[in-house]
Amino acid sequence: MPLPKRDGRNDRINHPAPVAGKEGLPLLGIVLVAALLAGLGVLVWYAVAAPESQLLGKTLSRIRSRQPTVALTFDDGPGQDTPAILEILKQAGVRATFFLCGASVERWPELARRIVAEGHEIGNHTYSHPRLLGKTPGKILWEIDRAQKVIQHHTGRVPLLFRPPYGLRWFGLFSLLRQQQLQAVMWSVNGCDWKRPAEQITERVLRQAHPGAIILLHDGVPPQECGSRRATVEALPAILRSLATRYRFATVSETLPE
Repeated sequence: MPLPKRDGRNDRINHPAPVAGKEGLPLLGIVLVAALLAGLGVLVWYAVAAPESQLLGKTLSRIRSRQPTVALTFDDGPGQDTPAILEILKQAGVRATFFLCGASVERWPELARRIVAEGHEIGNHTYSHPRLLGKTPGKILWEIDRAQKVIQHHTGRVPLLFRPPYGLRWFGLFSLLRQQQLQAVMWSVNGCDWKRPAEQITERVLRQAHPGAIILLHDGVPPQECGSRRATVEALPAILRSLATRYRFATVSETLPE
């Protein structure tokens, strides 16, 4: 006897309909987390590295003056090229602000005293010039306090200004600066003189200069490192000549409100 024909429709197995997009949810979650972490990373980097950032604490990156004024600053000294820079500044009648490393002051104490004797301002640039990223408050305090004591011992001056090495601030730094009565200072013009020839240093500074600019240059090399600032020495006369036609020069503290 022939078997009865079967209706193919009865052979279908009833499966629940798939939820649209369900397979993409884990991937979407990963993308969202990655985007959140990337955004957080950008925010943290801005907070610790952007010269104009105020997220971690009050930071001076420009000066205020009724006249068109700029502040010339030098980091990492004193060093072997400091005498030449001081001579150029003296001939031009310009006073600058020098952010000194404590270890460099111990090595070149007579140059630190000369900076003060010639009317320039001095600031704290830590003792050994470390990157502060990830450092404990205790380590940061040691760097700041040791530099304060060394600078005061050799120059008779107590710095009122602080510039973090490499321009990198960190969490907890600003409470320590308040304890030490120090003002954080960054910059608005970066000459990049640690890595560029004199012509490019001059071009960068003059192109970026503006009223209220704090100009970053270097007269020394961080402790435990070697090199020279001859390119800065070569660039400085042309920088001073050009800026003098447009601006007056001041030390950073001269422009701070009393």
